[in-house]
Amino acid sequence: MILNFKLLNPLGFHLLKYMQDPSIRHIIMYGGSSAGKTYSFAQMGLIFTMWEGSNLLVLRKVQATIKDTVYQDFKTAADQLGIANRFKFTDGLKTITCLSNKARIVFKGLDDSEKIKGLSSFKRVFLDEWSEFDEGDHKQIRLRLRGMEGQQIIYAFNPIKETHFIKRKVFDTQKWHDIPMSVTICGEEVPAELTQVKSIKMNEPRVMIHKRTGEVIEHSPDTVVIQTTYLNNFWVVGSPDGKYGYYDEQCIATFDFDKEHDPDYYNVYALGEWGVIRSGSEFFGSFNRGKHVDAVSYDPALPVHLSIDSNVLPYISVTLWQIAIDGDRHDIRQIGEICAGSPDNTVRKAARLAAARLHELGADKIILHGDASTRAANNIDDEKRSFHDLFIDTLQKEGIEVEDKVSNRNPSVAMTGEFINAIYEGILPELSITIDENCHTSIEDYLSVQKDANGAILKTKVKNKITMQTYEEHGHISDCKRYLVADVLHEQFYEFSNRRKRNAYARNGAIHFYNPATAYSYSRDVVYAMPNIGGKFAMVHGKLCGDKWHIVDAVLRETSSTDEIKQTLIGAGSPQTIIECAPAYFRFVRELRKELTGVRALEEAGDLDRRIAATVDFVKNHILFNEREFSEGVCYPAFMAGLLDYSKGSENREASAVLSGFIQFVVKFGFSDETGVTGEPTDS
Repeated sequence: MILNFKLLNPLGFHLLKYMQDPSIRHIIMYGGSSAGKTYSFAQMGLIFTMWEGSNLLVLRKVQATIKDTVYQDFKTAADQLGIANRFKFTDGLKTITCLSNKARIVFKGLDDSEKIKGLSSFKRVFLDEWSEFDEGDHKQIRLRLRGMEGQQIIYAFNPIKETHFIKRKVFDTQKWHDIPMSVTICGEEVPAELTQVKSIKMNEPRVMIHKRTGEVIEHSPDTVVIQTTYLNNFWVVGSPDGKYGYYDEQCIATFDFDKEHDPDYYNVYALGEWGVIRSGSEFFGSFNRGKHVDAVSYDPALPVHLSIDSNVLPYISVTLWQIAIDGDRHDIRQIGEICAGSPDNTVRKAARLAAARLHELGADKIILHGDASTRAANNIDDEKRSFHDLFIDTLQKEGIEVEDKVSNRNPSVAMTGEFINAIYEGILPELSITIDENCHTSIEDYLSVQKDANGAILKTKVKNKITMQTYEEHGHISDCKRYLVADVLHEQFYEFSNRRKRNAYARNGAIHFYNPATAYSYSRDVVYAMPNIGGKFAMVHGKLCGDKWHIVDAVLRETSSTDEIKQTLIGAGSPQTIIECAPAYFRFVRELRKELTGVRALEEAGDLDRRIAATVDFVKNHILFNEREFSEGVCYPAFMAGLLDYSKGSENREASAVLSGFIQFVVKFGFSDETGVTGEPTDS
C-alpha cells in the first residue's frame, strides 16, 4: 500500500512512527477537541491491521456510545484512505474485518472492567475518551494485555480536572523529557511543518530487578505522550502550504469566541491543558484562576493559620493560611495544603504531616480553625478523645504551639459561600483572598464544587471501584476555606450576613445586642420553651431591663429526651417557665412542676408564620441578644443561626417560633411579673 501523506495530520505521522516501535508500550494522545486524535488513530488502526494482520480492540467506557462515535470515525477514515473495499464492516456486531488476512478490529464498551478477561489475541488496545474510564478499568487492562510481543495500549482524551487519576497516577508519578518531533519514513525525513504538534514527551528509564536472573537491569522508556490541538489539525486550519486539508473558518471563530468569553473552557477543550470546566452552578462561582491564584510566599512575620476538616475520604484536609492586616484591609493568603490520603488519613498522621510542613517553613506556632464537629467525642482512641483534641495533642508533641480557634458551631454554608464570592467579586474591596499556585487540589476543589438548590455545597458521592469505598469527591477543602474566612473575618461576615439575609429580622435591622459584661438590674425573668418544634427543642431565657428584654440564653437542639429538656429548664433557674406544647407533653409539664416552680403550659399555636411576622417589630425595638454567647457559646450560636435562616414558608423556623411565642406571652400579659397565665389547659 502506498500511503499518501496528504491524508495525514501531524499526529498521524507520530502514530505511524511509535506504533512500529516494540519498546513503546503506551502511546498517550491528549489535547483539545477538533485535534484529530481519534480520527488519526482510526487511520493508523486500519493501516496496521492490513500491514501486520494483527487484531485491535477499541474501547469506550459505555457501549452505547460506540456506533455513532469512534466506529463511525473508522468507517470515514477507510473511505478517505480509499481502502474501504478491503474491509468488511459488520455494524450490528461493531466489528471490522480485514478481507485479506482476517484480522479484526473489535469495538466494545467497558461498562464492567471484569468482563475484559483475555486480551492476548489483541496486539493493541485503544482507549477512546480515556478520561471517562476510572483507575480500576485502567489497571485491569494493563494487567490483562499480555502474551504477545510488541503489544501496546493507545490512549486519547481531553484533560479536565487536575485531580483525575490520569494526572495523579500517570503524569505526576514519572519524569518526562521532550523528544524531537522528527519522523523518518523509508529513510527520508518528513518536512518539519508536517509533524509539528504542541509537544512530545517520553518517560525516563527506570531500574528494575530481573525476576528470573535477579540482575539489576534498566527498563528503557516505554511511554510516549503527544499533546496536540486544533491548530495541529490540517482539517481545521489547512495544510502549511494551503494545498490540502480544509480551513474551517466557523470552527476557528468558535474557538476564538471561547478564548475571549470562556477562557477556562478554551484552556481545556481548545488548548488541551489540565483544568476545570465551569458549569455555572459552582459554589465559588466568582473564583477565577487568573485573578485569584498567584505565587504566594510564606511571610515569617505573620502567624500561620491552619484549617482542618476531618473527613478521611478521599483525604483529611488541612489548609495553611496567613492574613496580612493593614487597618480595615485584610489580605487572606493560602500558602499550602495537605491532603492526607491513604495510608496517611488518620488524625495523628495528618497532624504529623502538618507539623513537618510547619517545620519546613520555620513556624512553631499556629492558630487552629476548622469543622466544629471535630470537637465531638469518638472512638479514635481508648480515651474517646475527639479528632480536634488528638490533632492538637499531636501538633504539640511535634513542638508546635497551638492557639485553638475552632468554633463551637459551623457558620451557615450558603452564607459563607455568598460572603466569599462577594470578596472575589470585589464587592468588599477591603478584603481579598489569594490562593498559592501550588495548591493544585485546593484550586481544583474551589473550581469544581457545586451548590445545591438551597445555595449550600453539593457534595456528590463517588465510588472507588478498587476499594469499593464511597466518598464525597469535592467540598472538604472548600469547607476548610469557609471555616477560616468566617473565623478571621467574623465581624465582617456577621455584618454581611445581616445585610444579605432575606428574612424579616435582618431585612428590618431587628438584630441588636447587649454587653453581658455590664451589670444590669432586671425586673422580670421568663423562660419560654417548645419541647418539640420540628423535632427540636427550642428555648429562650429573657430578662427585662427597662423596656428591653435581654435574651440571656437560648437553645436550639435536636433531642427527644425529656430528661435532657428538663435539666436544661431547671438549669435556667427562672421563676417563671412557660411550655408551649401538644397535649402529649402535659404529663411532662406536671413532672417538671415537682422540681421547678412557676411552670405553666400553653397549647401549641396554629399559624406560626403569622405569629412570627407579627412580632418582628417587637424584636427590633425591645429585644437584645447576648453578644458574648453569640460569639463564644455552644447552644446560643445555633439558635441565632436558626433565627437568621428563617423566611416565610421555610423549614428553619424553630428559633423564630419560640422567640415569637416568648414575645406574644410577655406582650399579652404585660411587662410586669404580677400577671398570671390564663387559658391554661385544664389537664396540665
